[in-house]
Amino acid sequence: MMSSVFLLLPELALTAGALALFLGDNGRGDQKKWAFSIAVFSLVVAGILALVSPNSSAFGVLTLDPLARFLKGVLSVSVLSVMGFCSGFSAFRSGEGGKPFSWGTFLGMMLLSTVGLFLLVSASDFLTILISIELVSLTSFVLTGYCREDKRASEAAIKYFLVGGFSTGFMVFGMSLLYGVTGSTQLSSFVGSTGASLPALPLAGALVFVLAGFGFKLAMAPFHLWAPDVYEGAPTPITAFLSVAPKMAAFGMLIRFFQGAEGSIILTVVALLSALTMTVGNLGALRQTNLKRLLAYSSIAQMGYVMMGLVAGGAAGGQSVLIYLAVYVVMNLGAFACVIAVTEDARSETMESFSGTAARSLPLALVTAVFLLSLTGLPPLAGFIGKFSLFSAALQVPGLVWLAVVGALNSVVSLVYYFSIVRHMFFGTPRQQSKPHLPAPVLAVVAAAGAFTLIVGVFPNLLVTVVRSVWP
Repeated sequence: MMSSVFLLLPELALTAGALALFLGDNGRGDQKKWAFSIAVFSLVVAGILALVSPNSSAFGVLTLDPLARFLKGVLSVSVLSVMGFCSGFSAFRSGEGGKPFSWGTFLGMMLLSTVGLFLLVSASDFLTILISIELVSLTSFVLTGYCREDKRASEAAIKYFLVGGFSTGFMVFGMSLLYGVTGSTQLSSFVGSTGASLPALPLAGALVFVLAGFGFKLAMAPFHLWAPDVYEGAPTPITAFLSVAPKMAAFGMLIRFFQGAEGSIILTVVALLSALTMTVGNLGALRQTNLKRLLAYSSIAQMGYVMMGLVAGGAAGGQSVLIYLAVYVVMNLGAFACVIAVTEDARSETMESFSGTAARSLPLALVTAVFLLSLTGLPPLAGFIGKFSLFSAALQVPGLVWLAVVGALNSVVSLVYYFSIVRHMFFGTPRQQSKPHLPAPVLAVVAAAGAFTLIVGVFPNLLVTVVRSVWP
């Protein structure tokens, strides 16, 4: 029992930090430095403890392995980056309606959400999975609508809450069917089953409901309609958080769900959803003029690409998913950092806010172009390595050549809307003459993400070697 408790030290560190923030928040808004110090310290300690934790099982419901350590490490970096965005966000600096912003409660909710993310990537029991997802969902609802006097944020939070509850119902029903089929709540009771010992049709039916539940969380088509509205209404730092952290954790769990399911009929459904998701995401993005809605549809399309690796399965498929998730987190957070820098200065979230950025700040325009081209998948950037690994994994499976072709065509479509932003930056007329202001934490994220995108693109083995040690 005590050994299992020690294995939960990362989650306990985050929980202790969250409780300290809740108890110490005086509601006067004058504790920003204190709150950030506790939040960052708790997150860094939890990340280090997660990375050095041994391979083991905690209480029989959590699996601590290289996959969990890798995902927790990337999640720690992503949440730390989002905290940096929050520190310089104008709506958070000034509070709402003249009231001070409660940093302790806000950052405490973010730490609790990270607890749920950490538990989800390690979960090996249906009950643990559901508790983890609910913890992430409830805290995400609160963070989305934290600026209560912002009508858009409140509307986004309500939509997110309703869709989240609906999707959880699907997932609970699917897991109850799995329990009925297997007689166990353990994930290992059916993972890797080829149908020799379990009835194939009921198992596939149960997994369809589970997949539908995860589909809402990941904004996979046709379960994606909530994402553009929620992304647009939420504060931009929270939009960045929703676009990467919960999705990475959900995919980490999907990897465990479908591990060893090669040849199953459910993967045919996943392949069709992958093609639909990337197509709907890219076509939807073509019509957008609001940057956050555009990035929402872009995020939908990116999830479609990642599903290709899930369908391919095996070592190549698993490695491609991890490579692309790591790359996607970095380049998407980098893109959001640039969006925050520009839109905060222009007080607008439309495409025109990027007009003439190159004339005002050439380095910012160049690094933004790097992130956008990386999201497209052009060499020699990290996004190319991610997509190359996904397409290669799909092409190794004879029946998935069509999916790789659909992915390639969708990548071409994405060039249109990503290059429209680049066109505005380098050929548009500046709406302002002053240089955009980047707070130090946002500048640090832009610099680190830009360096990672370029270095991994030129030296892909740096990331590939790490992933192969996680998924041999």
